[in-house]
Amino acid sequence: MGHASIAQDSLGQSLELSGPGLDGAGAYLRVADSVQEFGHMPKHQFTATAWVRIDQTTDWGGILSAVSDNGDREKGWILGYDKDSFTFGISTTGADDGDGNITYLNGSTILELQKWYMVTATFDGSSARLFVNGKLDAETTTQYGEVLYEPRTPVAIGAYIDSNEFHPMEGRIRNVYLFNEAIDADQIEAEFQRNSMIASVIPESDTPLEWTVEPFLCYATQSSVSIVCEVPTAAEVTVRFRPAMGEVREIVSETKSGIHTIEIDGLDAGQPYYYEVLAHSPSGESVKTEPLSFQTAIERGKAFTFIMIGDTQANPEVVKRVSDIAWSNRPNFVCIAGDLVTTGTNKSHWTHHFFPNMQPLISRVPLFPVLGNHEQNARHYYEYMDLPAPEYYYSFSYGDADYFVLDSEKPMGPGSEQYRWLENKLDQSDARWKFVIHHRPAYSSDENDYGNTWLGPSTLGDLDIRQAVPLYEKYGVDIVFNGHIHAYERSFPIRDGEAVEQNGVVYMTIGGGGGGLENFAPFNPWFSSKKTSVHHLCRVEIVGGTLRMQSIDEYGKLFDTYEIRKEHNP
Repeated sequence: MGHASIAQDSLGQSLELSGPGLDGAGAYLRVADSVQEFGHMPKHQFTATAWVRIDQTTDWGGILSAVSDNGDREKGWILGYDKDSFTFGISTTGADDGDGNITYLNGSTILELQKWYMVTATFDGSSARLFVNGKLDAETTTQYGEVLYEPRTPVAIGAYIDSNEFHPMEGRIRNVYLFNEAIDADQIEAEFQRNSMIASVIPESDTPLEWTVEPFLCYATQSSVSIVCEVPTAAEVTVRFRPAMGEVREIVSETKSGIHTIEIDGLDAGQPYYYEVLAHSPSGESVKTEPLSFQTAIERGKAFTFIMIGDTQANPEVVKRVSDIAWSNRPNFVCIAGDLVTTGTNKSHWTHHFFPNMQPLISRVPLFPVLGNHEQNARHYYEYMDLPAPEYYYSFSYGDADYFVLDSEKPMGPGSEQYRWLENKLDQSDARWKFVIHHRPAYSSDENDYGNTWLGPSTLGDLDIRQAVPLYEKYGVDIVFNGHIHAYERSFPIRDGEAVEQNGVVYMTIGGGGGGLENFAPFNPWFSSKKTSVHHLCRVEIVGGTLRMQSIDEYGKLFDTYEIRKEHNP
């Protein structure tokens, strides 16, 4: 669990809320299990205020909350923050669309870590306002009438929490008040001035310098690779690297807390390099990795291997076993076909579930990620992953293969941005091998994701994704990899809606990286060749015109093989 404690500074005491513990949970104060139980939540007007010091930002951070934001059902209010600013969200009877509708205010004040702020939200029945350090920071008249509450919503200090989301605050909080009246701007300014000495407290950190996220490799080309890491306090990050025989080069980042991304370029294709990463704080603390290695992408005509994994999500013991088996194979790179984490907006799912359990694999083997539905298009994905714009789709080349990565949460049919991009890229590709990777499957014999196969009809796959199938066939895509279904399924080669012996597209569902396993329909669809419900990974090797694939379970047992041979280049 996270940890709550009383912290002391030059002006007295505050409540310190630490980050998530090993189980991904964070500390917060639960005032009441529900609004209904609390019994005194203001409806007509109110003021919520607190002094806070944010030590780590996140999406949907909560300071004071009585909110429920589940799909279209939006009720209550929250005083919080996001990556850059403070926020105030509120739902009222005046803006109710039938099941509640929250308006979120985003302040203009840039949030600086480890600095104290007085943050205040007011609602007077006709307007909602957000104040930072006594000054009006944002306001709206969209919400009016009475506050609209969900009776079962928890009332919390130091967290955004509802029935399906939990975003704990990491930092300190003091002087928390909730009034059943809307205090005017002059009174708020006067209150800030009365306690302004809090804002002048020099930021200090008793957090030791350590890796929040250990350095990992992302998106390697023949001449470059990105190294990404994260530290909890301000530090300068240095990457030292060298070829097997040669001088050491050094790249130094700016001094800051949070995520550091350093791109190394000017490298030679297909060569091993050795590197180490050092973080050094202004106070003299330092942390350093062991000596590590990476290899740049190889040229056309060279043999290589790669690993495909899908849906790592939670279940850390399984993810670790799968990751370690992948590393034992020493692949050239690893690709994860979406749903890297259970909840993309929950930072702890990245820092305490995904990244630790993918080590040492991703500190030595470049990662090529794919967006899934569980990423929720969250900012964390884009901040951690260093990819070509626009990042939710991209391509890369490795040896004789071209790879095309798509976001199946966005439109992929004819006329869509991704469809046009993919058609252009496939048309330009001169690669001997072509692979498409996206999260949702065009074909699947899953028992209930596309209709309950035990009781009635099923589309047996995602119909939006299936619109792209003619494109795959037209341009000779060899294999389409996807996750989403937490099981393993390999199709026959498919062309024109039929299984064929050769010159068809093979569809691989490889969603067994860690998520809870799913099962199959009680019958075998026309497209399905091999399926099994086990946690697994796929190892693929390409040597000239031969592709061999081995599917391996979480304990290292081989359970499927597949081979494609091509006599000539395209």
